[in-house]
Amino acid sequence: MATYSLNKFAQPDILKKIKDENLLQFLSPYTSYLEGRGFKPKVNGSAQIDYDLLCRILMQPTEGIPPDMVDALFFVHEVADDEMYDELLEMAKTGNVTVPADCTPADLAVLLWLKDPELIKKSHAEALMMKPKSFNSFQSEKGKGKKPNLSSGNVSHLESLMDVWFEQNKRGKGCKVLSFDMDYENKVYFLVRHGMPFKREGKIEDGETGSVFYRPEFHDVVIYDIDSNELQIFNKSGGKKERAMYLSAFGQVFFNDTEYFPNEDKFTLQPLLDDGVNSLSCLDIDGLAEVRLTEVQLLFRGPYNDRTILRSKDIFKSLEGRKRNFPDYGTLVAASFQVKFDSSSKPRTVKIKTPNIASFDRKEDAHIIEQWMKARGFIKPQDVVTDEDTDEVVTYVAEAAVA
Repeated sequence: MATYSLNKFAQPDILKKIKDENLLQFLSPYTSYLEGRGFKPKVNGSAQIDYDLLCRILMQPTEGIPPDMVDALFFVHEVADDEMYDELLEMAKTGNVTVPADCTPADLAVLLWLKDPELIKKSHAEALMMKPKSFNSFQSEKGKGKKPNLSSGNVSHLESLMDVWFEQNKRGKGCKVLSFDMDYENKVYFLVRHGMPFKREGKIEDGETGSVFYRPEFHDVVIYDIDSNELQIFNKSGGKKERAMYLSAFGQVFFNDTEYFPNEDKFTLQPLLDDGVNSLSCLDIDGLAEVRLTEVQLLFRGPYNDRTILRSKDIFKSLEGRKRNFPDYGTLVAASFQVKFDSSSKPRTVKIKTPNIASFDRKEDAHIIEQWMKARGFIKPQDVVTDEDTDEVVTYVAEAAVA
């Protein structure tokens, strides 16, 4: 069941955007629960649905509320807005859903749910994948990337491998993986839905105190970049062991190698120290107009996690104006840049946090920014294993077996 506040949906103005007949059909599977709360899923004597009562029921759900009802309300609410309307229309065409001329976004979302809930769930999954802007990146050293085989068998195998780890680490079984080809980016996106350790929270019902015991639901995003042969991970918990599990599982299923994606450093900020302002040059990168360094973070050894943050509209120009040198004390662990693109008058923020995290305002910027980072040395070169190296290993193993 989705973790969701029904207050978002329990507003008369929102409910009234759905035609009566569509709303009643949408609620019909939950008649028993609604009638038990005093709501009759039918038009009342004044030919109007009792929206006020329905809102009160949704705002004050009881313990017996059907999980399927919560999920249905959650998914419909998530996509029922003007910005999603064109996408909803495309889904309607795909699902052969007839769309009346006076159909609102909320109406259309309900019609699609009634036709096939998976249409809405897939759209919501795609939206979830676009939200994370910060990923840990792990580049393979095993040569060129290749498109993974996304067969149902492979996806099921992946889910089974991850379920073992999730269960061992008190997150429960039943994880779900959805994959999406992004051919225009030459990437494959994976949305991983899984549980977290149980939580217990206090509640009040009918004036009595009690507790609710439940398992939260998390959504992680994993991206395989075919061009760079790299796995990029956003795991909401931030756990290092969980990331290591993803590296091992994806490597095993799609490349038959649990160590295909090494858990090693990708980014370095050493060019700022070695090359100074020249490390920001972008004249050789199509699409970039200017890069400015606006923040650096320096970490000091010791038990207290002491840090110094230097922040400016332009750090190098500021240092030059004050006749100061770039700081060479502490360890440079993070930096922020303002990047101006040829296609936009407003600069956008890019952040690098060693050893593996890069953040972008927009995911569409990632390809160009990574070109710049590679050109300037912010991405560490990988020791790529060539086909000749692989052949030598195979020959050695064969000879050892004969011996």
